[in-house]
Amino acid sequence: MIKDGKEKRIFDAALKLFTENGIDNTSTASISKEAGIAAGTLYVYFENKEDLINKLYISLKEESIGLICPDTSETVLNYEYLEKLWMNTVEWGINNQDKFRFITQFQSSPYYTEDVKAIVDSYKKNLIGLIKGSIKNKKLKNLPPEYIFELILTHLVYTVGYIVQTKTKERRRFFETLFDAIKI
Repeated sequence: MIKDGKEKRIFDAALKLFTENGIDNTSTASISKEAGIAAGTLYVYFENKEDLINKLYISLKEESIGLICPDTSETVLNYEYLEKLWMNTVEWGINNQDKFRFITQFQSSPYYTEDVKAIVDSYKKNLIGLIKGSIKNKKLKNLPPEYIFELILTHLVYTVGYIVQTKTKERRRFFETLFDAIKI
């Protein structure tokens, strides 16, 4: 959660520069300059660059989590519910391209440590539970639930990239392709 306006400016500047130049090619000095703050002010909010990177990632995951982590009142991941989650997440990715790009960059970077992964794992716990329930109720293929989860995420990342690149309005057929891969 963002505490104040300066922290938001730092996050916005870091996001812009990380997606334009890459995480490793962006210095804290350039982030401070882009944010319009003194270089030392960044360290009031963050211990170091790695702390900033991790907190930015966690902040963005929290922003998007309502779209990809299910309502706990659901017990199975049926077509309609998964479609809603998937469509919402795709639209969020399309409408927040820098945020989506940073999240995907971060997850394949050396900054994606076990500590950060543990936080993300706590978010996906509900969805894994729904997948397990759906496998048990013979709604989804009997595959490892973590595999199905990763298949859904990978499909989302590719779909967002494809839609952004091609400007297609197509959505439903892309979702149906995913669902066909996991349903019984």
